[in-house]
This record gives sequence, structure tokens and C-alpha cells, in this order.
Amino acid sequence: MILNPLRLYRRRQRLLREALEEAQYLRRRHGDDALLAARDQLRRSELTSWGRQVMERAVKLLQSKV
Repeated sequence: MILNPLRLYRRRQRLLREALEEAQYLRRRHGDDALLAARDQLRRSELTSWGRQVMERAVKLLQSKV
């Protein structure tokens, strides 16, 4: 398998962008309880692996902003 560095870079940028959007959405919807809401969503069993990565990154973003 050949790794394409440009593809990996784009995937990482997409992950960061989606996590930032999710964190902003949670802040607008839940206000000060956004971190708790993100952790609750992270516990859900029906999350895909991509969704789990996005939510983990969103939790990190919300923790750093608190």
C-alpha cells in the first residue's frame, strides 16, 4: 500500500474543520454545558469511527476553550 501524503494532509484538515464546526455548534446550542453534551455524544454506541474522531477532537477543542 502506497501512502499519499497529500491525501493524509487533506483528511487531517477535514477532521480539524469538522471538529471545529461541531464544537461551535455545541457552544451555540448548549452554551456552558457544551463540553458535557460533547462527552454525552461521545458515549453513544452508534457513532462511526470518523464521528468518534471528530467528537474526540471537538472535546479537546472545548476543553482548551474552558
